Amino acid sequence: MTDGLSEPLTRRPVPDVIAERITATIANGALKPGERLPSEPVLAKQLNVGRTSLREALRKLSTLGIIEVVRGKGTFVCEPPADDPTTQYVRWSLDEGFALTELLEARIGLETTAAGLACTRATDDELRELNRLRIAHDEAHEHDLDALVHTDEALHEAIMNASHNVVLIGLYKPLVPEMVEFRRRTLALPHSGTRSDDHRFMVDAIARRAPVAARQAVAEHLWIFYQEVRAVAAPGDDIIAPESVRAFV
Repeated sequence: MTDGLSEPLTRRPVPDVIAERITATIANGALKPGERLPSEPVLAKQLNVGRTSLREALRKLSTLGIIEVVRGKGTFVCEPPADDPTTQYVRWSLDEGFALTELLEARIGLETTAAGLACTRATDDELRELNRLRIAHDEAHEHDLDALVHTDEALHEAIMNASHNVVLIGLYKPLVPEMVEFRRRTLALPHSGTRSDDHRFMVDAIARRAPVAARQAVAEHLWIFYQEVRAVAAPGDDIIAPESVRAFV
């Protein structure tokens, strides 16, 4: 089948990733409203996933109104609801994709390096502040999107500052305004709360002063977003994409 459905899946819950991959494929025009999806066995093989996970993803998409299951005929693409956050994110990524992939590549490089240095240089007060900011971000899920964006930004900036490298911090600061809309789009997604574990892994690794683990945790956290953006916007471009997160750590 089609661009966007054959790329590697991440360590996130497989049904969520499958659902987002299919939504991305619809949004980039590779699957159009009214078109029938491949049969379950074919689709499961293309995605390299189990049929149980695939069925769960299809149920989720059916509930959202993105696909329709017609008994005896198959599964068909609907016009996604205009107010669905996943659909909005995918369409926005499609428009902004090229710039976003380069922005995320730069961000992964800067933040992984900063996390490794923070393991050596962060003061005890800075470690306590990182944990406070992590908790504040978790709690912001109970409030509003503005709080989520602010606390996410504050935590990532605190990691950069804990590197005590003025050049890294100087390179990172101009990226922050560019990431505001990206943060708003991704944090509005239904599964954004599941990514709080990524922040815990990052902060715990820095607190343990384990630079390899810290770099890996940051890279894997941002790699998820990178894959999602490329799944939407990158098919057919001339840029060679990294095959795995190992390109950044």
